[in-house]
Amino acid sequence: MRVKKNFGYFLSRIILIALVAMTFFPFVMMINMSLKKTLDVKLHFLAWPAPNEIYWKNFEKAFDFVFHPIVNSLIVCGISLVLILIMVSMTGYAFGRLKFAGKNLFFLMVLAVMMIPYTMLLVPNYTIIRNMDLLNTKWSLIIPYIAGQQMFGIVLSKTFFESLPQEMFEAAKIDGASEFQSYTRIALPLSVPTLITVGVTCTISMYNDYIWPALVLTKGDKIKTFCQIVFNNAAGKGTSDYGMTTAAFIIGTLPLLIITLSCLKYYLAGMLDGAVKG
Repeated sequence: MRVKKNFGYFLSRIILIALVAMTFFPFVMMINMSLKKTLDVKLHFLAWPAPNEIYWKNFEKAFDFVFHPIVNSLIVCGISLVLILIMVSMTGYAFGRLKFAGKNLFFLMVLAVMMIPYTMLLVPNYTIIRNMDLLNTKWSLIIPYIAGQQMFGIVLSKTFFESLPQEMFEAAKIDGASEFQSYTRIALPLSVPTLITVGVTCTISMYNDYIWPALVLTKGDKIKTFCQIVFNNAAGKGTSDYGMTTAAFIIGTLPLLIITLSCLKYYLAGMLDGAVKG
């Protein structure tokens, strides 16, 4: 079927191209700035450097600058993510497959927590962490992340577990499987795409968080996360080396890019399994 190329057709294409250009322009300029000296950035902002003028030392300095913060962020994300996925899968299975008193009420409470703005939880969370004497430790990030990043995963996994055929679990019970065995041997392996979706979403959220680490990690740079270091530097609290700062953003983005691209197929499958079925 041929599409009639009228004025509206061309207008929509022009608008689409303009939106794509505006979306990618900051990324292109970030790459451009990372390849130039700071003086060249100020004097020739839009101009691309000649091949023989590319300043690769920006990436050398940026790597030394953000290596430890990136490691700190990955450690926090890794520990938090393992515990989040364990709790999300078990809680989602309980809501999706089990029958117990107050089940609907508890699930409504989970949904209610999702509706609370993130900024409203900063003060009570900070008070709790301070009273637990965990400020300026990795646990001041890990514990709130585990508590706060579960809600989306619980809803997604509950929807997925509800969609699984009841016959599979009845057959497992006939063969003598306990509820925990049904969870670990049937439900959990089938939920891998959904859990990957939850994992990718939570990792991106935790890795890119700046506000909470800025509140609880205030002593020294060794404990700080990637976003803290580069955002503080970009805000003028450190050096004004634009080339090094933009190179640091590029290097810091690579872990998320690798994680997202390697899990993209399962991420999309998990979104469909958790959101469409049921």
